[in-house]
Amino acid sequence: MNMRKVFKQMLATVAAGAMSMAMVMPVFAKDINYPQTEAWISKTYNTEVGKAETFSFTAIQKTGDGLIGTTADVKMPTIEFTADKTGTHSKRGQITFPTYQEAGKYEYTVKESDTVTPAVTNGDHEKMIMSQAKYTMDVYVTDGENGPEISNIVVNKTNDDAGQTATGKVDISNTDDNDFKFTNTYVQEAGTGTDPTNPDPTYDQFGSLNVSKKVVNANGTTATSDNEFAFTATFAFPTGTDANTLGGIKDANGEVVKLAEGGTYTFNLKANKNMKFTGVPVGTTITVKETATKNYKGSAKVVLNGGTSQTVSANKYYEELTAVNNQKLGQNQNTVDVTNTYNDVPLTGIIMNNLPYIAMIVIGAAALVVYVQNKRKNLQ
Repeated sequence: MNMRKVFKQMLATVAAGAMSMAMVMPVFAKDINYPQTEAWISKTYNTEVGKAETFSFTAIQKTGDGLIGTTADVKMPTIEFTADKTGTHSKRGQITFPTYQEAGKYEYTVKESDTVTPAVTNGDHEKMIMSQAKYTMDVYVTDGENGPEISNIVVNKTNDDAGQTATGKVDISNTDDNDFKFTNTYVQEAGTGTDPTNPDPTYDQFGSLNVSKKVVNANGTTATSDNEFAFTATFAFPTGTDANTLGGIKDANGEVVKLAEGGTYTFNLKANKNMKFTGVPVGTTITVKETATKNYKGSAKVVLNGGTSQTVSANKYYEELTAVNNQKLGQNQNTVDVTNTYNDVPLTGIIMNNLPYIAMIVIGAAALVVYVQNKRKNLQ
């Protein structure tokens, strides 16, 4: 066998070996620097109302299957969030390990405690979504110069925040790359006031969001109308929540409404009727639009989170009205009161809105007649 064939066979063998190794080697989402001899835990907290809470964790030691059976409890941190923060925030806390008395492998199951401080009782108007994440924390202890010491800590994720099976090693360092993480969300129903366990009296009338309809004549008097006016409400829910978080978005009859793709819901209102939504989380971003209707011009008075009333208006008749555009629902009253002004039609059947254009045509025609008559006189 000549050297060229030998060389080719060696290359083929090396390539096959490399491919085999690639197939059996585990795939990591990111590089983790080992060894790690300390561990930090991370908490992400979502809240739109700035609710102060303290979160705690447990680490249960496992024994058997070659693990050290000597009790060696670790001290888990508590992580606190104050009421002056809203939105999404994260903090880290360090795990305190005991002075190990025996070399070997120690294993712990780490999860979040079942309650928070102060406790939140899930009800119709508020809910604390607890993390269901779970991790296996392996602590390797070897004999050092001064006795047993931690040589490495490896943490694997076994369940995600929703409790679904998950796999993979996680970063436990005191950096933003830390993925030894638990995420919680506190959600309160919009419109219930500052104490969702005892909702404001206005909640019964307005719910989370109330859209009402009134029709008037051009002079401001109440108009008689059997028309149905079409509306579209679009909901974008805050981080950690969705349409079903508080049992579903419901109408005035308590029936769950089905949102279309993009979080939209269409409904019709007659004069002096309303649509009251309940079950909508605080911090939900909403857009409310009324479809253009012939002979009507829309306007709206909007109150969000019990604040000052804001007025918006369409620029002309038969134009779509955007009453609310990407604004958040608050703890307090959220109302959108829409008024449609009817464009009066006189007995002649000429729509008042068209009079300026008709007048221009009449004036032009009259001018033409005068011009023609003058021309004839000049020719005589």
